[in-house]
Amino acid sequence: MTGSFSYKAEVIDRVIFSRWQSPPTKEDVAAIMAQMEEASKKLGTKLIYVASVSSKSKVPDANDRTVLNNMLLEIRKTCVEQAWLIYEGTDLQHNLQRVIISGVLILTRTFDNFLSVAKSGDSIVKDVSAVLKKDAAPIFQLARDRGLLI
Repeated sequence: MTGSFSYKAEVIDRVIFSRWQSPPTKEDVAAIMAQMEEASKKLGTKLIYVASVSSKSKVPDANDRTVLNNMLLEIRKTCVEQAWLIYEGTDLQHNLQRVIISGVLILTRTFDNFLSVAKSGDSIVKDVSAVLKKDAAPIFQLARDRGLLI
């Protein structure tokens, strides 16, 4: 899905990949929620969500974090079995942001065993394969080919 949204998303198998260029707005969340719910209903099962955030994206402010938190709570309840956040970037700032996000997840236990943070798609192929119960490498390659992962 594209348009005036700050992301691009597509379902491949039962994995929904989304690539975010900036933190989501409420409108972005409503649009991707509708897309996820429709795909989950059509497939008759919950989805696996893999979100990648561009290294050029701004750090979410307090309002953005509230929107993201509400989105995660809703998708967990309705249409997603497990989720990964790929926070791209290799410099110190990106490494620190991954550590902070992971730390918040551990401390709050809000998304225990639901949301994990990763540096790249390659680092989670094995984990997604375990949830899918099949090799996810071809699915990740297709997502890369379609610009949903780098």
